[in-house]
Amino acid sequence: MAIESINGHIKLNEELEKHGLSTDDIHKLLTVLINAKRYGFDGKEIAEKLHDFKFLEWKEKEFKDKRKKLSKRMSKFKDVLPLTEDIAALGIGINELLALKIGINEAAKYYNLPFASAAMRLIDDIKRYNKIDGLKKELSTLYMQKYTVNQFCFSQNKSMRALINLQSLGITEEQIISLSNTLIGNQSSL
Repeated sequence: MAIESINGHIKLNEELEKHGLSTDDIHKLLTVLINAKRYGFDGKEIAEKLHDFKFLEWKEKEFKDKRKKLSKRMSKFKDVLPLTEDIAALGIGINELLALKIGINEAAKYYNLPFASAAMRLIDDIKRYNKIDGLKKELSTLYMQKYTVNQFCFSQNKSMRALINLQSLGITEEQIISLSNTLIGNQSSL
């Protein structure tokens, strides 16, 4: 019986060492459990709560590690992060950013440029396109003005030819003006 007790004690010490405890800790643990039982707590419930507590400590450590990793990762982009608020305020979402990225990648392939240079080239292309678009609008306005002038000149040219034809028939300028005034007077009486 004494050998079994000694073997049990040795096994208990080995088990305690695995968990970083000693026999001194057993006395403290027993005191806690006895006092808890006196106040109506169940030993199994305490053990479960301790397990939950250990689990929560482990989760907390895991979250802290993840937070450190995320903070390190975010520090790489600290110069870019303030711009994200500006981008979001402009109504630019992930779809628009992906489209921009695709455009830059296409420019990089097309012009055989590195990504940063392709981005600048794409911006230059957009500026050039906007200039061309502005010039097209201006050209369209000029075409309309030219058309208006042509119509006016055509009408005046037609009137001049008619005047020359009438004068070639021997009708004087004064007769033409008198005839015009008569026609204008008759039109207003209709």
